[in-house]
Amino acid sequence: CKPSCAWSGKASVSSPVRTCDANNSPLSDVDAKSACDGGVAYTCSNNAPWAVNDNLSYGFAATAINGGSESSWCCACYKLTFTSGPAAGKVMVVQSTNTGYDLSNNHFDILM
Repeated sequence: CKPSCAWSGKASVSSPVRTCDANNSPLSDVDAKSACDGGVAYTCSNNAPWAVNDNLSYGFAATAINGGSESSWCCACYKLTFTSGPAAGKVMVVQSTNTGYDLSNNHFDILM
């Protein structure tokens, strides 16, 4: 699907999140319809997370922050510190490219 922050006018940014076609080629039309609704716009594969080193990685996420709204979440960056499990103590910086209205408050869905 097309990330919700890829639509024009979602946030005060210089450019919305880029989308790609089914062949992973970037689209120039920011208002191209989402593939999930019969259109041609998908999330680009370069939105996959990457590691800088054993303790730091970067990526993208769907976001739902209590007290915020889509206009404040879209394209914002967040530093996540994992507190349990195998990733405990590791840090990931994510850019919000999608809303998480189906998520609970203060929740990040990391794009894989």
